[in-house]
Amino acid sequence: MLMTLDHISMHSPIDSFVDSLTDSNLTCYASDLLEQKGCHNLQELCEAVKRATEVCNSMHVPLQENFKVVYRSRNGEVVQDWRLSRMAYLLTALNADSRSNFVAQLQVEMVKQMLRHT
Repeated sequence: MLMTLDHISMHSPIDSFVDSLTDSNLTCYASDLLEQKGCHNLQELCEAVKRATEVCNSMHVPLQENFKVVYRSRNGEVVQDWRLSRMAYLLTALNADSRSNFVAQLQVEMVKQMLRHT
């Protein structure tokens, strides 16, 4: 495919700086939920991330500031993962399978925190 300058997106230094700031807030990986036993497999993880993004969309929370698709090596394979802000990580965990001890414990702790502040 022939690329022309029209097809190449140029980032200004300020755009690059803003992207860098946004990326610095993406401190968690969604796949960490697999290790925490919050999700049992990649399909469950994908569903939890999808539900978390739906929450953000309905509350008008910018996705690009909280979710970023990345590709990582896992057991010799390249797999999709997500870099997440802390808020996105918690939303993803809260939307995972509540039969998981990790998820259930997080849900109960969140409710307790909310009740203390009301």
